[in-house]
Amino acid sequence: MVRILVPALVFLSLLARPGTGADNEEPTFRDKKASEWLAMLQKDPSARHRRAALIALGILGPKVPGSVAGVSAALLKDSDEEVRREAAQTLGQMGAEAKEALPALADACQHDKADSVREAAVTSLGRWGPAAKPAVPVLALALKDSHPGTRAAAAEALGQLGADAGVALPNLVAALQDPDRFVRSYAAHTLGRLGSEARVAVPALATAARQDTQADVRRAAVETLGRLGPEAAAAIPSLGKALSDPQPEVRRAAAFALAQLGPNVREVLPSLQAALKDRDRSVRSLAIHAIAGLGAAARPAIPDLALCLQDDAVEVRQDAALELGNLGPQAKEAIPALQAALQDSRVVVREAAAEALKKIQAAP
Repeated sequence: MVRILVPALVFLSLLARPGTGADNEEPTFRDKKASEWLAMLQKDPSARHRRAALIALGILGPKVPGSVAGVSAALLKDSDEEVRREAAQTLGQMGAEAKEALPALADACQHDKADSVREAAVTSLGRWGPAAKPAVPVLALALKDSHPGTRAAAAEALGQLGADAGVALPNLVAALQDPDRFVRSYAAHTLGRLGSEARVAVPALATAARQDTQADVRRAAVETLGRLGPEAAAAIPSLGKALSDPQPEVRRAAAFALAQLGPNVREVLPSLQAALKDRDRSVRSLAIHAIAGLGAAARPAIPDLALCLQDDAVEVRQDAALELGNLGPQAKEAIPALQAALQDSRVVVREAAAEALKKIQAAP
């Protein structure tokens, strides 16, 4: 989301690798010592030259004495927005080895007047992963920033921290109603990485799965509900409705999520049966698995599963045979269809049908 470095400066970074000076002590880049690059960053009147110094210091790395402090100072004090933005990016590229810069990045997230700098600072903290845990409260506040790019970056960055981002849970739930689609989508994905703690978000995620105007947000909400597993049982009706979403990626996510919930999804069995005729083959296959996960409660759908043995897609026919076999003797109604499948044109279907017949016809 943050803009990349100016191409000419990137090219500069490719011209040479860092080395050591004649005294074999201070590292150099393009015949300048690290201390000279630091001086340029601090004192040169040209913003272009200061940005070049940031590239050099980023390549020389955080182990160079004074480099992290110098880049942090540029982030907080430089008068040029582009220099501050690239300073934030450089600290992100340095990674957790630059952990002494965390206060500077956190300060920039909250107080820099430029949208692009706040966004870059938030993004850089996300790149640090678990090392940025002390900044979670700051990232949570960034979810309310006036700039949508910064809010989206905060939602994405919190996702890199996983369960460590739990403090931000209330703000993430609120972000599901953000006016920006990317904020909503990232917030939904991040909630899925918080573990069972995110169960309080189930009602809001269910609403997003049903009502959000953007398919990517609906899909993200559905996928997160699937990750929550049994914790998301209250959202099963919403997942059932998502099986008829106009976008195939949402229907796939819904069928997959329902397949993770096992017998709990019996209340939406009619929707799963309808999904066996979906125009998307992946939805049909996933619906087969979800129905089979019902165990004994899947009996009303066995005729529909048997019809899937005639599907145009080989993977759907194979999955139908495999799951009918997994249902065991209760699927005896499907025996004629399975026997016909022994003549299928594809060997994988014939083998699956033969194995299913063994399981169904096995002595109790």
